[in-house]
Amino acid sequence: ADVDIVLDASDNFATRHAVNRVCVRLRKPLVSGAAVRFDGQVTVFDFSRPGGPCYHCLFPEHSGEEDERCATMGVFAPLVGIIGSVQAAEALKLLSGVGETLNGRLLLLDGLRMEWRSIRLAKDPACPVCGGMD
Repeated sequence: ADVDIVLDASDNFATRHAVNRVCVRLRKPLVSGAAVRFDGQVTVFDFSRPGGPCYHCLFPEHSGEEDERCATMGVFAPLVGIIGSVQAAEALKLLSGVGETLNGRLLLLDGLRMEWRSIRLAKDPACPVCGGMD
């Protein structure tokens, strides 16, 4: 628990959910990044700030989502570096208190078109992981 921030780059939902639960419980900021095939995503869950969603709000466990892993689905190698660099930038912004983080937003990258999209994330008030927190 003696950490300032957690960066998750795991390639399966079970690990991502486990990391999320610990970060919520300890109120540690989580910078989550993922890449599979030609698609990447990065977001920040800053549990030190009230009202934000957690990973479970975005991807509920047992939601029927197929566990897409790099080992089975493949990944465009440069995409991993891009997503990792964005995660590093978000972590540095959190640690230094400079700029606006991706807290409450999901940044999506289409590696085939090299186009970025950003979508707002909403907290699920009934979330079993973070719903009673604030």
